[in-house]
Amino acid sequence: MVSPIIGESLVIQNVKSMIGKVARTGENILICGETGVGKDLVAQNLYHQSNRVGRPFVKLNCACLTESLFEIDISCFDKPTAKETSQQKCRLFEKIGGGILYLDNIDLLSPSHQLEILPFLENDDHQILDLQAPGSVDVCMISSTNQDPKKMVKEGKFNERLYFRLSTVRIDIEPLRKRPEDIPFLIEYYYKKYASNNNNQKMITNDRVTMEKLCSYHWPGNVRELQNIIKRIVFLEGKGKSISDLIDTAEVNYNSFDHEKAEEMISQSNNFSNYFKLHESELSTLPYKKARKKLVGMVEKELISNVLEETGWNRSKASKLLDLSYKTLLWKIRELDIQPSERWEK
Repeated sequence: MVSPIIGESLVIQNVKSMIGKVARTGENILICGETGVGKDLVAQNLYHQSNRVGRPFVKLNCACLTESLFEIDISCFDKPTAKETSQQKCRLFEKIGGGILYLDNIDLLSPSHQLEILPFLENDDHQILDLQAPGSVDVCMISSTNQDPKKMVKEGKFNERLYFRLSTVRIDIEPLRKRPEDIPFLIEYYYKKYASNNNNQKMITNDRVTMEKLCSYHWPGNVRELQNIIKRIVFLEGKGKSISDLIDTAEVNYNSFDHEKAEEMISQSNNFSNYFKLHESELSTLPYKKARKKLVGMVEKELISNVLEETGWNRSKASKLLDLSYKTLLWKIRELDIQPSERWEK
């Protein structure tokens, strides 16, 4: 049984609705989203709601491809016994006929593989000319990426024609930090799942302080990170450690510097008007919420950048001064694209 997609946010409701609408169409589907948001789960739900259930569902990581897609031995995926090996020695597309091929990390598909698969997709009959018995193959393709495919096309890193062929339908999954209303549902689901397997009857959702800590965290690793931390809490709770201790050990820094703190800084700052004046032409064209978010980001970036400069880019010292975990600071540096000045650049 496939795991359900958990969440009640508008984003997740739209994802569930889209799956129901397109799963049985047989069209190629592209799933986009950051690492850990649940792209594999969406692909599995698409398969289980399609009219191809019971037929092969093969996941292929494009980062690991070293040979022709049309010459891959399917026994590498089925891992048959020695007796079955001779019966399983057929090529991927022959074996998967009538089923679904899931291409994970499609952005890592090499240029040669991109050119190889394009003619197959552009032929409505899906003809493979180098099969021992040439003919059509009924294969539906689902692919996923944690990159912006349109940006990759624009930069010449991905074949434009292939992108359009793979993305007849596109499903976008927002990161968890942009749909915080889903966090309590995910916490409850995974805690119940692992607690029942571990004979742990205590409900984490009844612990207000713990829930506040978990719900205010930004979850850079998305649902996968949340799942792993809940699993750790369930398995280690009661073994000399409290839930609070386990959360702190997991570096869930609920006091991390976030947009609310940045907004507080803005309201208290004498330079607020200066920020707006400097970027007035850019901000005045945006809706209020987007303009506020952008302005908050500017203040946050400047604060973190200044502290890093003052500490000589000693991230350990900076994280303590900012009341951030080391892990959170590294994430903020990446997210806000904070670069060292020439003074500290090696």
